[in-house]
Amino acid sequence: MGEVLPGVFIVRSPVFELLASMFRLQSHERLSRSDSALALDDFDLGLWVDRVRKVLDVDTREALRVFFDYESYLGLAMIRYAWVNNAWDTVDHFVARLEESSPDTLFAALVQTGYVASDLDDAADAEQVRRYIQRASLPTLEKWKLAYLYLSMDDTKAQFIRLVRACYDSYFADEWDRLRLLQEASIQQLGTIQNRRGVLQRFPYLTGTFVEDVGTTLVAAPSVFYHVDTFSSYHDQANPLVITVYGTHYADRSQPDMAEALKILADETRIKIIKTLSAGPCFGFELAQRLNLSSSTISHHVALLSSVGVVTPTRQENRVSYELNRSELSRLMASLASALGS
Repeated sequence: MGEVLPGVFIVRSPVFELLASMFRLQSHERLSRSDSALALDDFDLGLWVDRVRKVLDVDTREALRVFFDYESYLGLAMIRYAWVNNAWDTVDHFVARLEESSPDTLFAALVQTGYVASDLDDAADAEQVRRYIQRASLPTLEKWKLAYLYLSMDDTKAQFIRLVRACYDSYFADEWDRLRLLQEASIQQLGTIQNRRGVLQRFPYLTGTFVEDVGTTLVAAPSVFYHVDTFSSYHDQANPLVITVYGTHYADRSQPDMAEALKILADETRIKIIKTLSAGPCFGFELAQRLNLSSSTISHHVALLSSVGVVTPTRQENRVSYELNRSELSRLMASLASALGS
């Protein structure tokens, strides 16, 4: 569809969808699960994952574990790389850009996932990389993996390119036409957006970002493999950029009822997050450090708390701060008391 408003793009990208499919193959069991999410017309996610996993060779499955682990999701960072390098339109173009990139440039792109407060400026600076990995809100094993990938950057580049080619050739090339059709309805829905505020209404999880700033480039792309989930990338340096890859059934995700809201609140980790935020707003990486959890785990729990209005995200420069919505929490508790009293 292209540019629908000045600086607002709605795109159908085989590169974004390929990367999303690779994350799905590795992390299917960790992503949102629901009947509407897993069965889309004639495309059953669970069956698809089982079928494709069986045809992938051992090396490809191992590479998926390295680059698309749920905790570190390195490969998804290449969504921003593809857009910035104008290589999002075809997989061949994307691979050509990867081949042209130096190993340190590619490593820096892979680790721009938000589990450190700021981006890695210079991957050629070993000390800066060491500090970056040390500060990362990741499990120890994932930090060791980053260190190995850095020390073997030439092999890291070659391995990632081989993985992209293997997944494209073994299953994605034959699926792309069907995936395009499944994306069509969500593409048409976004085409009705009249202004940037309409983008926020469609994607409320972007609230608090700099989406409404006309100087920000906004890119929205549907993904069959993300289904009811979303992935967002932010960059606010010289050329502010927000990319959101949203599941084709994201709009069908119903609001939790009272019972579901209370179920979301009745979790030990989420109670700890609420208690921490009661002392004041925190960035995601700060929550991860204070609770000794990975950034991906924090993101999962905060997303659930945000879905019931208990936590509100606010964009501050290139980071998202989370604040406790005390009035909504009080309302939920009052509703529970009222229900028990009746």
